[in-house]
Amino acid sequence: MKWLVERKTIAGGFGLAMVILTLVNHFYYTDTVKVFERQKQVEKSYEALQKIRDVLTTLRDAERARRGYIITGKESYLGTYNNAIQKIDEKFYLVLSFTAHNIRHQEKLKQIKPLIDKRVALIKQSVALYKQNKNDLFTQIKLTDKGLFLHDEIWKIIAQMEAEEQYILHQKAVESKANLNQLNLIKNVGLWSSFTILFMVYWLLNKQLTKRQQSEEKFRQIADNINEIFLISDLELEEVLYVNQAYEKIWKKTCQSLYANPRSFLDNICPDDRERVIDNIKLNSKKESDIEYRIVLPDGSIRWLWERHFPVKNAQGEVYRRACVTQDITERKQGEEVRRTLAKEREINDLKLRFFSMASHEFRTPLSTILVSAQLLENSSKEWTEEKKLKNLHRIKSAAKLMTQLLTDILTLTRAESGNLEFNPQPLDLEKFCNSVVEEIQVSYNAKQNIFFVSQCQNKIVYMDEKLLHSIFTNLLSNAIKYSQENSDIHFILRYEGENAVFQIKDRGIGIIPEDKQQLYDFFYRGQNVGDAPGTGLGLVIVKKCVDLHGGNITVESEVQIGTTFTVTIPLNPFVSY
Repeated sequence: MKWLVERKTIAGGFGLAMVILTLVNHFYYTDTVKVFERQKQVEKSYEALQKIRDVLTTLRDAERARRGYIITGKESYLGTYNNAIQKIDEKFYLVLSFTAHNIRHQEKLKQIKPLIDKRVALIKQSVALYKQNKNDLFTQIKLTDKGLFLHDEIWKIIAQMEAEEQYILHQKAVESKANLNQLNLIKNVGLWSSFTILFMVYWLLNKQLTKRQQSEEKFRQIADNINEIFLISDLELEEVLYVNQAYEKIWKKTCQSLYANPRSFLDNICPDDRERVIDNIKLNSKKESDIEYRIVLPDGSIRWLWERHFPVKNAQGEVYRRACVTQDITERKQGEEVRRTLAKEREINDLKLRFFSMASHEFRTPLSTILVSAQLLENSSKEWTEEKKLKNLHRIKSAAKLMTQLLTDILTLTRAESGNLEFNPQPLDLEKFCNSVVEEIQVSYNAKQNIFFVSQCQNKIVYMDEKLLHSIFTNLLSNAIKYSQENSDIHFILRYEGENAVFQIKDRGIGIIPEDKQQLYDFFYRGQNVGDAPGTGLGLVIVKKCVDLHGGNITVESEVQIGTTFTVTIPLNPFVSY
């Protein structure tokens, strides 16, 4: 019961102190708002004066143009003159609208308007007189003198307006100073009252502190008997307030060493993880976070830890400390690693089976072609013409090339998956190389399409891997041939963009269904609309891996039954970082 009364007293004292401070802040806020409102009024007054000056500036422009026209007789000055005359009324009415709330300004503007109109009339009269009689200098001088007199009268009124604004500003400054003195008195009384109340609250809190220390001792006895590390520190981890005995069991270091140097634990974190742990401490000091990292124990063994951070708030709801729970998860991590290894092995085995299945299927057709053609040649009669024999020889040759390409693709993918596909850039004449690839493709595939190679750049020696480039473009061109109609056009374009070579292969074939684009570079994946066209689903996988090894990228644009464009971008010099 007594504890409850003390708690209510503390809460009431804090509440009263907060009310006093709130009232003080309210008075300050109200006065600040008034100051800003006064400042806005002053700024608006000066802005109005500036707009009036702008009207006079326009009037002065008209006068200068008039003077230039009269002195030189050049018609070009009339353009400036007419433009200025047209804008004077427009700008003046803008000033009237802007100062509609200010009666004083409105009255002064009513005095200025007739003077401006008179001066405009004098300027117009002067121009008209010059057009009629260029030699009437006496009248021109007289008109100019009248204009100067009107100009002085206008500026007198503006000077009066500025003097009035200065006087009003002074009065408001005196008023603000008086209000500030009054607020300072209220502030001092409020602060002293708050300090007195808070001192009483402090006395009660100190009394409760003893009781809390007893509770903390009970907590410490519990915390020291759990297997997880429990730690409390300040926000910046500059001071450790408490750490239980589990720290010594897991880190194999004394708690005292951590109290002496709160960041000493960082020395035992694996170098690859240390920066990440430090960033987590900096960025997540005021919010919940968790992180996994490795530590190296004194005996050289490595352990995995999982760590969860919690913000600790004070009575005002401010985060002022951090709590941390750390658990040794080495066994769990080892189990996960075993499961990942098994899953990877299953994936590799499945991939091997699919490779073997695909290879046996894809090799069957060319082998059958070779076998049948060889038997026909072996059993051919003497009556066979040379053309018929050559036709069977060509079948054998084409089937052998198909098998060679298939073996090359499989070996390339195997090396890429095992990390043994080497990137060996050498000096290369790109135009010559591309022409060679086109000729090879036309012969090897007996292409019925029209393949056009277009180079939009001059001959240039670049550093690229010729073997990888050959795999890229033979696969892309063979696909363009495979999925295009006979006699259609295929364009192979080369150009340079900055320090990159850009290759484009465009066809007018069956196109790619939008749903298939996300899986184009997956193993064995083939489009839904390829029909009976032969293929393994490996070509684009090889292309992507070869492009990646060059540090380049590949994009595709396609419309069904319209055609497809593959764009490959590769750095001209892989040894230079751009």
